[in-house]
Amino acid sequence: MNSPDTKDRLRAAAEVLFAAKGFRGISVREITDRAGANLAAVNYHFGSKAGLLVQILEQHVGELNKERLAMLDRLEAEATASNTPLQLEAVLEAFLAPAVRRFLDEGGEDYPALLARLHQDPTPELIDALVRIFAPVAERFFAVIRPLAPHLDDTALLARSMFLKGAMLHSLSDGDRLATALTHGNVRLNDPNRVLAELISFCAAGFRAPA
Repeated sequence: MNSPDTKDRLRAAAEVLFAAKGFRGISVREITDRAGANLAAVNYHFGSKAGLLVQILEQHVGELNKERLAMLDRLEAEATASNTPLQLEAVLEAFLAPAVRRFLDEGGEDYPALLARLHQDPTPELIDALVRIFAPVAERFFAVIRPLAPHLDDTALLARSMFLKGAMLHSLSDGDRLATALTHGNVRLNDPNRVLAELISFCAAGFRAPA
């Protein structure tokens, strides 16, 4: 019924479609038609349309989070070894750089667009999945950033962390298309190093701003 790569084709097709129309706006038939798969393939491989989306999220975010935590581990080890404090910019780079490299350097704008759309139109089961996937890394970064921004209470820290995530998603999902339209192509946001540097600078200033 299904070839060995059916799961990969379904994931790839669903990622593009979910990014374009959101979770609610896409039917299982649209996904299987695009993937060239049997209508029953989504339930067979993933249990449901929601299960397919959760696997897409886990695939991308799981890899990103491993990179983020590895970078943060190295920063903390270096700071301990040299007896120097962590720098906010370096911590933000540990969070932002893996995503910028993956989606600007290597391509794959559909996933940031998908994640941005899910935040605009979430469903209860997807909120649960996002919390489960993001919470461990978010808590780790909160703990590291908190002493670097001691003037912020928990509400302000959470709000500015959400602004950090929003700025990242917007920049990666459609930043260059918007910049090109606004400036008639005279200014681009397609240089990963420049985008990363500007994101770090902007977000660091946000965390340092008075409460």
